Amino acid sequence: MKSIAKRQSIDMTGGPMLGPLFAFILPLIGSSIFQQLYNTVDFLFVGNLLNKTSAAAVGAGSTLITCTIGLFSGISVGTSVVMSQAIGAGNTERARKAMHSSVAFGILGGLIMMALGIFFAPDILRVLNTPEKVLPEATVYIRIYLLSLPTFILYNMISGAMRSYGDSQTPFRILVICGIFNVAADAFFMIVIPLGVAGVAIATTVSQALSALLAVIFAMAKEAKIRLNLKEIRIDGDTLKRILLIGLPAGFQTIIITFSNVMVQYYINGFGETAVAAFATYYKVENFIYLPIMAFSQASTTFAGQNYGAGQYRRIWKGTMLMNGIGAGLIFCLAGIILLFPTTVFTWFMKDAGVVEDALKIAFVSFPFYWIYPLLEVTGGALRGMGYAIRSMIIVIANMCVLRIFLLHVFSETFHTIESLASVYPITWAGAAICFLLMFVVVMAKKIRLDKGDGQALQGQGG
Repeated sequence: MKSIAKRQSIDMTGGPMLGPLFAFILPLIGSSIFQQLYNTVDFLFVGNLLNKTSAAAVGAGSTLITCTIGLFSGISVGTSVVMSQAIGAGNTERARKAMHSSVAFGILGGLIMMALGIFFAPDILRVLNTPEKVLPEATVYIRIYLLSLPTFILYNMISGAMRSYGDSQTPFRILVICGIFNVAADAFFMIVIPLGVAGVAIATTVSQALSALLAVIFAMAKEAKIRLNLKEIRIDGDTLKRILLIGLPAGFQTIIITFSNVMVQYYINGFGETAVAAFATYYKVENFIYLPIMAFSQASTTFAGQNYGAGQYRRIWKGTMLMNGIGAGLIFCLAGIILLFPTTVFTWFMKDAGVVEDALKIAFVSFPFYWIYPLLEVTGGALRGMGYAIRSMIIVIANMCVLRIFLLHVFSETFHTIESLASVYPITWAGAAICFLLMFVVVMAKKIRLDKGDGQALQGQGG
């Protein structure tokens, strides 16, 4: 633990951009992959050791789980933005208050959401049109998984605080440890003590608790740049207000996207058990492409936040465009590699030939256009880092919710094929990406013009 947090914090407000950005992004990608192992490894064990009904149960529950954690993931974004702007401006005290307030709010809210989710799980699954055959196992999986919600939120609040001052390696190391532990726990509860879907949910719950414990230990270390003090964990009203002004729109944005995915799930469930398992399998493969995008988005938010606090607007423009280009190129290559060996990759997660066949239909529609996704996430992340959370949410509502639901209805009624449902994704990605890019250009042009005007005014006063 010696000097880990302090040595690995990255100041993004000056000097070369490419090296520090990659040093920050690579651990984020690793963190995302290992965090995703919690649910993906569940699916690997279930898909290979059980049957497609159990796989569909895990898949049916994933949307509800995402929706449940979405709000607090957004609040952790708000924490990261407030802290990164404060750090960029040199205001350490405001950064400390932001971290402790978000941890207090996250723990309290996590316990409430956990209780509500466990109580209403069967009703929500029925609303989602979950097949009756799948419902019992899906309910068991979700209820056990939701026990990990408070610890999941605690870890994300603390890791978000670490990212705000440029430390992405400590969260990565924590998740490496916990990801490996989760694989071992899955094997134990699936093979040694065969508990079915309940076993994989228990393994995930224990692993999430371990990640939260390690995060607290590292955050309390003397070497941490912004140190967590258990006695200071309380809600500061003004600080929490600033966090929520950014975090709530970001959280609602996640929920809105999830809601649109719920609608996709609703239409998918109408195609039967095989289609439900196929989309669940597709989502697991998709995560190998999606997770690097989230790393670029998180890096963009931190980068823009620090530089916005420091008044470095031109640097925000250059850094965001750089990440857009690298992100789109990387995702184009990753998607292309998977499409070169599609059957091999998809059979890692599911052995049922019918399920794999339907999953491939989805992939060949969406993967060729996945390079669009980094454009909307990186640009949107930069805008959130500068505090434009509400406008970002409006763009997401318009494209990823309203337009997506409209297209789902039209395509389902007109074509009623799995491919037509899958085509909704790239269409709405493109719409959101165009809106975000246009907004970013307008905002940055205004900021740079005002910055230039201030500089000329100062020069005039000096003369």
